[in-house]
Amino acid sequence: MVDPDRLQSLVRGLASAIPADIQEAQEIIRQRESIVNQALLEARRTKETAGNEASSLVDAAEDERKARLAEHDIVKAAEERGEKIVQQGHHEAKQVVQEAQRKAYRILEEAEAVALAGREGSDRYAREILFDLEERLASQLGEVRRGIDVLGLHTSTTNGANGATAAAGEQATAG
Repeated sequence: MVDPDRLQSLVRGLASAIPADIQEAQEIIRQRESIVNQALLEARRTKETAGNEASSLVDAAEDERKARLAEHDIVKAAEERGEKIVQQGHHEAKQVVQEAQRKAYRILEEAEAVALAGREGSDRYAREILFDLEERLASQLGEVRRGIDVLGLHTSTTNGANGATAAAGEQATAG
């Protein structure tokens, strides 16, 4: 059987123990809720920070992409400009060479014309000198013949036989 005093004592012990256990359980539940709330807050902050960092990284990547595209466009434009400059340089060099060749041909033609004129002038001068020389020689030759003729007449009167010899010498000189 059950001792009623003992049973009452047990019920009182249980009654006094249960509120302490319930209070302890309620405290554990409150702590758990606090930890969960702190974890949720920390998760929200971490998510927000990660979102901000991801947004910053995306913005930075976009800026980098734009910069590289702009740099690529600048490089491409510079390469195109450089190619145009090179082509223009080749064209101008070709024109300079062609102009130099034309000038060289023109100078060469002028030099040939001057040389031809100089040769013609030299030939004309040489002809004049030769004609003058021919006239002088003809004049001298005439004087020599007259001298021979005078001597021939003079010797033929002085010496008849020598005259024939002088006449033969005269014919040999004339021929």
